[in-house]
Amino acid sequence: MKNKLITLVIFAFILFSFTENNILSDYSGKWQSESANSSFELNLIQTNEKVRGSHCSVQLNGNRIDCFFEDTDITIFGDADNSDSIRVTFISQISQKSGIAKIKRLNTTSIEWEILTKPQGEFYLPNKIILTKQ
Repeated sequence: MKNKLITLVIFAFILFSFTENNILSDYSGKWQSESANSSFELNLIQTNEKVRGSHCSVQLNGNRIDCFFEDTDITIFGDADNSDSIRVTFISQISQKSGIAKIKRLNTTSIEWEILTKPQGEFYLPNKIILTKQ
């Protein structure tokens, strides 16, 4: 009886560990950061491992704007796995050039955006910033 109980506990632990490690972080939602003279917003939709969405960056008191044109524009896309961060490709709406960024899940209400590869040409997205879920 004792051996069956130990086996059952070990099996439950392994099953729970396997399930816990394979749950994808959900990056869906509206994420935003705002200061006195700038704002940055990500609207992300995650379907299984695919993440897509758009960005809007307003810098220098509104003198530099890098935002989607239409509500249906996709300016960010990438794949999620079971880690706490994803790599995405983003397209600057100013230069129409792409770059690569990392979005790291900090907790259920915060993510960190960090540009890994800057797009060629002009762009006005922050290099690194923390955003909160709205």
